[in-house]
Amino acid sequence: MKISRELAELVGIIIGDGNIYYNSQLKKYYFEITGNPALEKNYYEYVSDLVYEITSKRPTIRINGRGLRLRLYSKSFVEFLIKTLKLPYGKIKGTTIQIPEAVLSQNWDTLKFCIRGITDTDGSLFLAKKTHKKDYPCIEISTTSKNLAYQLKNILTERYRIGFRKFSPVSFRDKYIISANGEKMVNQWIEDIGFSNKYKPGKYGSRVI
Repeated sequence: MKISRELAELVGIIIGDGNIYYNSQLKKYYFEITGNPALEKNYYEYVSDLVYEITSKRPTIRINGRGLRLRLYSKSFVEFLIKTLKLPYGKIKGTTIQIPEAVLSQNWDTLKFCIRGITDTDGSLFLAKKTHKKDYPCIEISTTSKNLAYQLKNILTERYRIGFRKFSPVSFRDKYIISANGEKMVNQWIEDIGFSNKYKPGKYGSRVI
């Protein structure tokens, strides 16, 4: 399967909010992503179209309580994700996830769609209070995967002024935060990488998108 922009974006989405289930004994093979039904319904419809364009199969979208879930049953596509792209599945995902080499080796015009998918799911755009400015814009991606964190840092440093920090909570895994700070960097990110999940940039992004 060719690494298209659409596939790169879907891989980013799976890296961020996805989970892959593979059980040959039970003959269950699917991936799913979960989100907020109050804020992300339109985005999940967009992701459904994205999945259909790539696989020619339509995933199901369900709301369970306060959770929104998109799921696609497909043995062939799940095996492509875990055997060709080497994406982890099951409970080990969090600290081991990283951008697959097949996507990482693409040119920027394709690779940035993977970063868009990650930002749409695991990222945030917010206005911070600074001593010199009350609405200082920041984009942040947080992850517990050290490999993913350093991949993003190395990719983005070539084009942006990037912040990078590590938190080590006593009762939880280390967390890595990659950020772009200030109007110049945030506007450049929105213009170049962009968002498909339109609630992420909110009112700030509407000035640029």
